[in-house]
Formats: sequence, C-alpha cells, structure tokens
Amino acid sequence: MGKIYAVAGNPVLHSKSPEIFNEAFRAVSPDAVYTRIAASGAGEIIDIAKEAGICGLNVTSPFKEEIIRYLDGVEEDAKRIKAVNTVVREGGRFIGYNTDCTGVVDALQHSGIDAKGKRAVVLGASGAGRAAVFGLLSSGAQVTVINRTYKKAAKVAGIFGCTAATFGEIGRALPEAHILISCISSPDRIVDPSLLRRDLVVLDANYSLPTALSVDAQSRGCRIVDGREWLLFQALPAFKLFTEKEAPVEIMRSALYRKNDYNKRNISLIGFMGTGKTTVGKRLAEYARMKAVDMDKSIENDTGLSIREIFGKDGEEAFRSMERREVSNMENVSNIVFSCGGGVVLDQQNVDTIRSTSVPVWLWAKIGTILDRVGDGGVRPLLNGKDREARARDIHNARLHLYARTADMLISTEDKNPEEIVKRICDEIHISVNR
Repeated sequence: MGKIYAVAGNPVLHSKSPEIFNEAFRAVSPDAVYTRIAASGAGEIIDIAKEAGICGLNVTSPFKEEIIRYLDGVEEDAKRIKAVNTVVREGGRFIGYNTDCTGVVDALQHSGIDAKGKRAVVLGASGAGRAAVFGLLSSGAQVTVINRTYKKAAKVAGIFGCTAATFGEIGRALPEAHILISCISSPDRIVDPSLLRRDLVVLDANYSLPTALSVDAQSRGCRIVDGREWLLFQALPAFKLFTEKEAPVEIMRSALYRKNDYNKRNISLIGFMGTGKTTVGKRLAEYARMKAVDMDKSIENDTGLSIREIFGKDGEEAFRSMERREVSNMENVSNIVFSCGGGVVLDQQNVDTIRSTSVPVWLWAKIGTILDRVGDGGVRPLLNGKDREARARDIHNARLHLYARTADMLISTEDKNPEEIVKRICDEIHISVNR
C-alpha cells in the first residue's frame, strides 16, 4: 500500500498543495498520494494521522502554532519561529519543521531579488509572518514587522531582533522599504495605494484570492512576486523531507499554475461503513437544497434485494457491477449528494467518474467508533464471521490509500453531530468556489 500525505487546515479545500504534490509523486514516487484534511483542531489532525497511517503533513492556518504541542519533536528553526508547517512521521514519532522561512527567500531569489542588505516590511506576526521575518533576517535583510496590535509585533521583534510597528505606522515604514511581504489573511485594504512605489517588491502570501494589496500593487506598477511562488518554494524542502528525494520543481510549478478543469456539480460522500455517509448525505442535501441519493439503497430498490442478500445470492462481483452502473449515472445529473458504498473506490472507473463530476468528501472515523455505530446485527456482509474488529481493520486499512486518492478532502465524524459536518462541508465548498 502506498504512502498517504495531506495538507490540514481550516479552511483547506481551496489549497493547491494536493495538485502540486500529487503531480510530483506521479513523477518521482508513484505509490504516494496527497489529500486534504478539513480539521477542527490540531489535536484532531494528529489523531487522524496516527489512525489513518498518514506519513507526512503540511499544516496551514490556523494550526501552525497550535500543532506544536501535539508533536513528539520540533526542529530548531521551527522552535524559534514557534510555528510548524511540515510534519514528518519518523518511525512512530511526529516531528515538526518549518519550510516557510526558506520558502519566502527562495521565492524572492527566483524572481531575481536578493534580500541581503534590503529593507523589508512584513505585515502580520502570525506563524507565516514570523517565518518570513526569520527567513529575511537570516538572509541579511533589515526587517520591520507590522501587526494590528503592537504587543504581538513587539514580541516578534524581541525574539528575532528587528523593528516593530502597528498598521497605523505603515506610512512611516514603507517609504524606505525595498520589499513588502504580506501575511495577512484579510483581503481588505491595509496599505494606502499611494505608498506603493514602482520599485517596491510586493509578495502577498494570500494567493488564493485577489486582495486589495495585490490589486493595488499591480495597478501602481510594483514589482510583483506571485504568492504561489512562496507556496511552491516551501513545498520543495517539504517534498524532500517526505521522500528523501529532490523535488521536480518545474513539474510542481506547472501543476500549481494549471487551472482545475473539474466540472464538480455534485457532492459525493465516500468512506468506510459506519462513518455517517447516509445520515450526513440526507442532512447535507436538505441544507444545500440538493437531492440525496444513497447508492446502496438505489441498488436495493432496483433489485428488490438487500445488499446482504445480493452478496449471498450473486456474490460481491455482481454487486460491484451494479455499483459501477450506479456511479456511471453521475455523469448525467447535477445538484445531487451521493452517499457512496464503502467499496466504491475499489474500481478505478468509479474513482475517475466521482472525481470528475463531484466534490468527493471522505468521511472518516476510528474503527472502534465504526463498529459501535454498525453494531452486530449482521447487515454488513463483509464483516460476517469471527473477529469482526480485525476483519474491519484489515478491510479499512486496505482502502485508506484508495479513499485518499479519491477524496478532495477528509472530514472526521468523530465526536461531531451531522449538522456540524454538513456546515463544514458547505463552508469549505463556498470558500473554495469564491476564491
């Protein structure tokens, strides 16, 4: 079974990391796959990684700082920055790294900008902002960190030995600066356009939507470094940490800038039995004003037999053939929430159809939770026989890689009610579509 990697955040569906890492894995490490985790907390990220056998993580907002307390070790740069954006599973231990600090400098250098001796202004004192400050200072730049609250900026300045200011003092700091790095998540105007000179280098880390800064900098003729370059250059050392191989830079860059051409007009819920696909599917369809289709129920209605009876009478292969026909119907419909059977990902044709016609969401839960939900009523034909837990774990583990390669994102259904899960799915899709 191949290795699984993921980016974890909130929100996360908009992240381009799966595109660039999966393209790189196809070229260098074909058995590996990369997905997204729509996390509710840093502890949940590590719990999922442990249970699902995830070998490495990229961590994005808002968990870069919080995740440190759940790790078994943190390398020195990340300790100093107090933020982790890359986690590697080394044996049974999770070790945190920070590749943002070198990524921002390498992005500038790739655009012909040497930070040494330059004056740089960094907007934001969060994890990404601190990484930018550390990276620029390490490259010989003179740095001013500017934050909405002076206390937070001053704390960063005290740690790294740079200058601190508030947003109200941007007008004094920027006229002398050569480089402006924005690590602010808000798209609102923070910098007066009159301060943006033609010789000012501007990198806005918020690459996924047009911010006021990126629009103003473009119209004022500033020298723009695309924020996606920072994403790319932090991903290169992360890839090497994951694989111990050099990253295929141009392949990853091509994937990063390629437009996603999926026509995702439906939502598909995938995952193992007992993860809540039917229940969530019904609630999601109601909430989003879509139609709910439960594939197993559709097969039962068409045949007049239960899934257990189909398995007993005609065998699993006959059932998979029926399932394949159900999935093929997705190509001709829209505005549907499909609750898929647990084994739908066993067929590559199914995977291709699901991915091209819907947003595939992997609902995940621990094996113990799954068995509690499923019970022992014998309605699950694949769990018939002795030692149901071992049987469930074997089947589940064999499918983990298949779920990961199919899903656009994973959401845990542990300790969450259906309404929470439904809202998170809708919020993720809404944010992704509007970026």
